[in-house]
Amino acid sequence: RVELTPHGPRSITDRDVLREEVARAAGRGYATADEEHHAGLRAVAVPVLRPDGTLFAALSTAAPAFRRTMTDMTAMVPTLRAAAEELGVRLPGR
Repeated sequence: RVELTPHGPRSITDRDVLREEVARAAGRGYATADEEHHAGLRAVAVPVLRPDGTLFAALSTAAPAFRRTMTDMTAMVPTLRAAAEELGVRLPGR
């Protein structure tokens, strides 16, 4: 069993909360981090899928919290998704 050690001021350390957040990210198709791993850092990430639909990687961007709100960060999701799709179609299938 892995211990959920806090790394930032908003780290998720409760397994049920983590499960909920993972399910929420899967449902919306992107993940966010709002000072969960590093104080003062926000990020958003999307999956990069192979042509057969399997996960290959993630594409993300991050910014200092004092420069970007989470609304700013999530506004980047369409651009990240477009880039992830472009990368994905160029990947070999499994």
